[in-house]
Amino acid sequence: MIAMRRCWARFVITLNQRAHPSHPSFRTLAHFSDNRELQRIAETAGARSLTSKEYRSDNKRVLLLGSGLVSEPVVEYLTRSADVRITIGSNDEAQATALASKYRNTVPQHLDVGDRRNLSNEIAKHDLVISLLPATMHAFVAELCIDARRNMLTASYASDQMRKLGTRAAQKGVILFNEIGLDPGIDHLMAMNLFDDIKQNNGTVESFESFCGGLPAPQFTNNPLRYKFTWFPKGVVTNALSDAKYLKDGKEVVVESGTLMQCARPFEVMPGFNLECYPNRDSTIYKEAYGIEAAHTVLRGTLRYKGYSMAMDTLIQLGFFKSDKMDLSGYSWANLTKQLLGNRSMSHQECKKKLLTLFSGDRFRASTIVKLGLLDNDNIPAGIDNPMDALVEKISSSLMLPEDETDVIIMNHSVGVRLPSGKCETHRSNMVVYGEEGGWTAMCKTVGLPVGIAAEMIMNGEIKERGLVLPFTKEIYKPMLKKLELEGITERREVESEDL
Repeated sequence: MIAMRRCWARFVITLNQRAHPSHPSFRTLAHFSDNRELQRIAETAGARSLTSKEYRSDNKRVLLLGSGLVSEPVVEYLTRSADVRITIGSNDEAQATALASKYRNTVPQHLDVGDRRNLSNEIAKHDLVISLLPATMHAFVAELCIDARRNMLTASYASDQMRKLGTRAAQKGVILFNEIGLDPGIDHLMAMNLFDDIKQNNGTVESFESFCGGLPAPQFTNNPLRYKFTWFPKGVVTNALSDAKYLKDGKEVVVESGTLMQCARPFEVMPGFNLECYPNRDSTIYKEAYGIEAAHTVLRGTLRYKGYSMAMDTLIQLGFFKSDKMDLSGYSWANLTKQLLGNRSMSHQECKKKLLTLFSGDRFRASTIVKLGLLDNDNIPAGIDNPMDALVEKISSSLMLPEDETDVIIMNHSVGVRLPSGKCETHRSNMVVYGEEGGWTAMCKTVGLPVGIAAEMIMNGEIKERGLVLPFTKEIYKPMLKKLELEGITERREVESEDL
């Protein structure tokens, strides 16, 4: 959709504040298909890129699939080593060329990942494939990597499909490294390290709660959602409909799809941020994965500023999360809202009264619709045929994080510990990372740098495991945490006694 694509393009942020691909000076790149011309443009823009003929067999060859938000920290980190050669495979030729032009030993390659033969050929030319594509495409890429006996890395959760491919990958001696971004990723590393320290003091982990959120910096939250997007808006929207499962005091708690926002509660650990939290995905699997079998509570969740869940639940109740087809041609935003309320032809005043009635006089809920522009009279762009896509279009055009604003990543692990003496303590690991004004977002940095570090470890032979690999072993999380610390990504520990 037009507005979403336009706003997303703005987030290919450049470290040295050069014009990025949405800038007019780059628009003419889109029509070039001749590699020599792309090479000339890259040289003009900055650092010289190498052609594929200049790759040497003793170089470490990386195929990076994707040229968007997270790609730049990966490229920047890996190209610190002179023996690493990167091909940025992307269907956005101008975007890939702009990124490649800033770093040595990096070339753009126009690549349609849906073209199986062409993608297979590219994979075979490289030693490691980093997939920053949508999560639904990872298994397809992984199959080709296994066939070519090439290692693969992705920041995303290990899907059922990826897990099934793990055995075949191990048989072929191939690494399929998953869950090594921020969440999942850094959260795993810090949790496992914290458990190690507790166990070294003969403590028993009785409860584990972990929360993480990518948010606008507090001064940039003046909207009903108290949120701005630093990644694909539809992913954020659809996550609000997810189901969830976790352990609480030995009992399994299941959250049905569509009710997640109603489960939000205040998050009191960092009161200065005025946060709320709610569960994320299936937390129960981490009791075994983390080796905390004695834990009666295991909960992993998401952080948002207070008010987010109520605003999202308002949109869900009104029907904006429905994906049923509708003929929205000629509809204004106000028409759609009124239609969802049952009468497209009602007046604005009647609509506002009905909103107050629907939400039992709750003015915050009713005003959410108004402040998000869902009673505006301008038309919904052509091609949109359901309420959810209409909502994504609206908020992606108004709530993307601008380049002159910054974001923040907040992460907390709270671990209930029983010591051999019978004394109980709460051990906490807190991480707060701010984005750089005019530079990388915190989200971009905390996802991209772990990916770059993990890629370096694979190419250096530091990861011995084969098949599906997750960052739960000391050989992985100990050195990764040390390298992240060098990049300024650190945790702060605290211990609270429960004597009172």
